[in-house]
Amino acid sequence: MTAPSPSDRGQLATPHPSECAGDPALLEATIAAGFEVRVQHQPIDIQSEIMPVTRNPNVGAIVNFLGVVRHCGDFDDVVALELEHYPGMTEQSFSSIVEEAIARWRLEAVKIVHRVGRVALGDAVVLVVVAAPHRRAAFDACEFLMDFLKAHAPLWKKEIRRDGALRWVEAKTRDEQSMLRWG
Repeated sequence: MTAPSPSDRGQLATPHPSECAGDPALLEATIAAGFEVRVQHQPIDIQSEIMPVTRNPNVGAIVNFLGVVRHCGDFDDVVALELEHYPGMTEQSFSSIVEEAIARWRLEAVKIVHRVGRVALGDAVVLVVVAAPHRRAAFDACEFLMDFLKAHAPLWKKEIRRDGALRWVEAKTRDEQSMLRWG
């Protein structure tokens, strides 16, 4: 059984629920669509991103991935990341991979929220939320989406060290190898 295409289920780049204040119909449509990709400078409000997904009565499993800035990357004294992207291109890339996930698994909701700009140590960089009637589809789709983001997302990041030194983060062979398993 093939899942409905995103065009049948609603537009992927839906507004954030906080942008729908004063318009209950828009808020309901945004939540009901269930598919959203967003790139933003502001911190990710994890609870407000996940809670609307729990309102869907067809959802039996919600799997989340939260990526945070850690102190050891290519350097051992990272205090922040600086992320850059091409506006429009990044969102389109995210939307395309969500469409691929919808084609592979029966999903009720997918949300990708990715930060750009300077992100401090311990702060969230990316949130992926996948909801499905059953756990296996939610787990697999979430892992698929993260493998894609690590290997192919048009985002570029620099690690910022405690002493202020900067270094671009190189692509990792292991990330590309992880993506290969999905065909």
